[in-house]
Amino acid sequence: MTRRRLGAGLVGAALIGSLLYGSPALAAATGGVGATLPYVEVQAENATTNGTIIGPSAAYNTLPAEASYRKAVTLGAGQYVEFSAPVATNSFVFRYSIPDSSGGSVYTTPINFSINGTASTAFTLTNAYSWFYGGYPFTNSPGSNPHHFYDETHRLFSTSYPVGTKFRLTATTTTTIDFADFESVAGALSQPAGSVSVTSKGADATGAADSTAAFNSAIQAAGAGGTVWIPEGTFKIPGHIAVNNVTIKGAGMWRSTVTGAAPGFYGNDAPNPSTNVHLADFAIFGDVQERNDSAQVNGVGGAMSNSTVDRLWIEHDKVGAWMDGPMDNLIFSGMRIRNVTADGVNFHKGVTNSKVTNSDLRNTGDDGLATWAESVADANDSFDHNTVQYPILANGIAIYGGHDNFVTDNRVIDSGLTQGGGIHVAQRFASTTLGRTDVLRNTIIRSGSLDPNWQFGVGALWFDARDAAMTGLTNVDNILIQQSPFEAIQFVSGSQISNVKINNATIQNTGTYVVQEQVGGAATITNSTATGTQGRPRYTTAVSASR
Repeated sequence: MTRRRLGAGLVGAALIGSLLYGSPALAAATGGVGATLPYVEVQAENATTNGTIIGPSAAYNTLPAEASYRKAVTLGAGQYVEFSAPVATNSFVFRYSIPDSSGGSVYTTPINFSINGTASTAFTLTNAYSWFYGGYPFTNSPGSNPHHFYDETHRLFSTSYPVGTKFRLTATTTTTIDFADFESVAGALSQPAGSVSVTSKGADATGAADSTAAFNSAIQAAGAGGTVWIPEGTFKIPGHIAVNNVTIKGAGMWRSTVTGAAPGFYGNDAPNPSTNVHLADFAIFGDVQERNDSAQVNGVGGAMSNSTVDRLWIEHDKVGAWMDGPMDNLIFSGMRIRNVTADGVNFHKGVTNSKVTNSDLRNTGDDGLATWAESVADANDSFDHNTVQYPILANGIAIYGGHDNFVTDNRVIDSGLTQGGGIHVAQRFASTTLGRTDVLRNTIIRSGSLDPNWQFGVGALWFDARDAAMTGLTNVDNILIQQSPFEAIQFVSGSQISNVKINNATIQNTGTYVVQEQVGGAATITNSTATGTQGRPRYTTAVSASR
């Protein structure tokens, strides 16, 4: 074991403190456990298959890079992958990729399905929600820079299957399978006493007819502070439902589904936010197939104060929840946000005392979780005990300006596929001055990428002062960083970054450097260890990066 003391940087940056390289002598960081997930995941490469295991690889524009663990299984026609259920289950979710059509048009293809050798109804796969090309904000027209390859499909069974049940997928055409999830889904919840059911106002539970008018009628009938009930079924809502001082509750995220071109539940516009809104226990499945930043096609939006959003499953909208402040005290809990074209949840412009907790976000098209203090500070917000996986652009979790915000007990996996990393703290995008930020007890796994513009790696944990100097305290403690393809910790861009304090970091198997310094300033790293580093421990450059 060697001990290296990092003193003054070579170009004006100062990194003060100590890192231990080699065998750890300090107590290892425990990191963050993330969300408590109700399902168990099985990787396709660990299942029984006669297909081809691809990866591991972090090379952008490739199927392995966007897959969980950077591995998957590609099947040809007639080949299979068979999962053995690790728990009793009455549901099946799997993540897949099929080739795009030559002109980018939407098509479907079946994949055969059997349970314990008995044929079941085939699943229908589609390219509708995958395959982006070109530069941001991307197109669906085949060309350069192909990415965003994966989508998911799911099924709820009428019976429960025991541990060890064999679920087999057999391809009819080239198909890549990443993993499958197994969950024991609870029965339908009961209608709350005194609530108004949307079906009593004419909502169609088959999803054939537009139920917008019925939902609005139920909200009106429930009255101020009342409750609207969404029973089991599928309800077509092509656009927005406006909500204020109302509870909208479903029979469960697997049981009650709102679907349509771009369904969403929206509060009032700031600075007069809705209040006392409570959304819970249903799914929102849209049909958004491209990213259009001028379109309001989000699962939850507008402004809501003193409100809660619990156990919603959101897919195929642009953003899971984009909240425009000023607004105060909004809590998201138990969310399942997947396969959206932009952010998972974004607290934008003056969102305060708000939280996302115990939520699962994967395959988002931009930051999984973000606070963006554009012109008005986001303050006293927290991202706590969340699991963020495979965002195809930007970061797992990002703090852009604002003050007194917390990133705690999260687990970020396979993040930063391009132009991002795992956890990011920055003075960017015209944000207000960055004040104190606490990043506590987090785990970052296989996150960070080779940036296509900079042509160097982005760190798993990285800091960027692109718009102005960063001087507010950023306090990082008890962070576990594992298997970063490039550097573990990065300081880059702008005039200077200072007042960053990193304590009790455990860094394992970094691909290049433990610390990459590319901007002036000062930071302190203490009580930290790095093992299995593939490159040099530290890289310092006088070049201020820009892109």
